[in-house]
Amino acid sequence: MPIPVSQMWTVASYVVRQKLKGRKQYPLTLMLEPLLRCNLACAGCGKIQYPGHILKQNLTPDECFRAVDECGAPTVAIPGGEPLMHPQIHEIVAGITARKKYVYLCTNGLLLKEKIHLFTPSKYLSFSVHMDGDKEHHDLSVCKEGGYDIALAAIHEAVKRGFRVTTNTTLFDGADTKAVRGFFDDMMNAGVEGLMLSPGYSYGKAPDQQHFAGRDASRTLFRRLLSNRRPNWRFNMSPLFLEFLMGRRDFECTPWGMPTYTVFGWQKPCYLMQDGYAETFAELLESTKWEKYGHASGNPKCANCMVHSGYEASAVDYTFGSLKGLWETAKATLFPQYLDATAQRELEMEKHQSPLVQIDLLQTGSPAPVDAPLQGVKFQRGQKIDDGLEQAFDYRGDVTIQLKDGSKLEGYVFDRVRGNTVEESKLRIMLATDRRRVSVGYSEIEEVVFSGRDWADGKSWQAWIKKYAERKAAGETNIELLPETEE
Repeated sequence: MPIPVSQMWTVASYVVRQKLKGRKQYPLTLMLEPLLRCNLACAGCGKIQYPGHILKQNLTPDECFRAVDECGAPTVAIPGGEPLMHPQIHEIVAGITARKKYVYLCTNGLLLKEKIHLFTPSKYLSFSVHMDGDKEHHDLSVCKEGGYDIALAAIHEAVKRGFRVTTNTTLFDGADTKAVRGFFDDMMNAGVEGLMLSPGYSYGKAPDQQHFAGRDASRTLFRRLLSNRRPNWRFNMSPLFLEFLMGRRDFECTPWGMPTYTVFGWQKPCYLMQDGYAETFAELLESTKWEKYGHASGNPKCANCMVHSGYEASAVDYTFGSLKGLWETAKATLFPQYLDATAQRELEMEKHQSPLVQIDLLQTGSPAPVDAPLQGVKFQRGQKIDDGLEQAFDYRGDVTIQLKDGSKLEGYVFDRVRGNTVEESKLRIMLATDRRRVSVGYSEIEEVVFSGRDWADGKSWQAWIKKYAERKAAGETNIELLPETEE
């Protein structure tokens, strides 16, 4: 069984209690990001493009515990960044499991063997190792030759030591379905408890913008992938969410089901989108305009999203919302084969293409879209400064703001609150000199200068692709190249 009975009972009883209380918006899993820095810079990730002073910040254990207690969700996922880079990650995990919360510590596996002695096997702790398919596909996806072998060795070590281990796989447009199915076999043979899957979300700041799939393409991919399953495959996910990925059912997004807490606060509206931050979980629920998000809202940023952080909670809520939901979940659990002759024929006709061939395509691909370079641009009062402040919120670099009294603030704009008037609007800045979060009203601002580098310009990743292709063409192996992510 991919999920222990005790965990299933804890989650089920929690959801039933929320239903009995009449709560329509409740958290199922807290996405706790104790840091944003990482030892990888994956092509499809838009999470780590920040100035160096942001990447060097960590949540303290007490801040993590307050978020866990405030949220109250029965499960806690700890993504990043790479959480094993946090110097107190073992204290954070120990404090959360002591609260009898089920923790999924998400890691790319590069540091797992080195850090594993800091943790103790427990039913409350799972290492969720990010594995994007077989060796070739994974190494290209994470932009690190040899990354797959390191992560697989870490999985073997964790399983040997008695830890719960799952894998987390993000699939993009053009994924080799046969190779992924073979990867499932490999992970089962490695002894992992279960597999987690999600289509890639189109981060606006991700370096590679060419390989995010639309909804129809995602459904086609997952129908081929998850139909005609082998009996040994185990998935650590809601079976109805997997049916959603296959196009067998539809759900609306419930972004509050997996709220995110970071160094900036409670992220609006979800793990994948950054439309501002709240100071408390209650404020997040009350102040977020949830109707603006999800596929049904018409928001173009949500149009193709089908990821677990928006929709798996919807599937779980449906399961416990009626006897019909319980019956359909039981049926999907007991009969997971999904025999589909058409999907089988399409799978057999699919041609394998080595991901290394895609390097030529990626070299000519477009980095994250930037309308115009902003570094060095200045907006002064009377020169569309409101537009400049809105762009400052979307800028992945530091800005310098001069106030009317002549003082200056330099740092990263992580939030903006638009009121009905200029006087009611404000920016929130994480200062470059320390960790203070400062609010400043639009009406107080005389000038804004985009003084720092835009870390989402895609240049570092494009340079990596070029170097990788050159060295691969020269016959090199185990190429150690990491895109630049810090100043």
